[in-house]
Amino acid sequence: MGLIITVVDTRIVGFGYSAWAAVLQCVLPGLGVWLGNLIRKWIMPDAVYGSTGAVIQARLLWAVLPQFIGWFIGFIVAMSILGIRA
Repeated sequence: MGLIITVVDTRIVGFGYSAWAAVLQCVLPGLGVWLGNLIRKWIMPDAVYGSTGAVIQARLLWAVLPQFIGWFIGFIVAMSILGIRA
């Protein structure tokens, strides 16, 4: 959270850069989640068979992981466009 506050603080950078940073940090991770969900729907298996633990693990993986990977890639792209290194 501190990284976003530092980037968007208009005392440190100009208003235009702060507005651009806010837009990029909202749009690109959201786009990544959307693309991750499309990929999940495309490659997700119709059924998973196995023991109870394996089924729960597979369901959690397919419910969360593709969207998280998309969010992370979108966040990294937004940070690199803004020139911020973590």
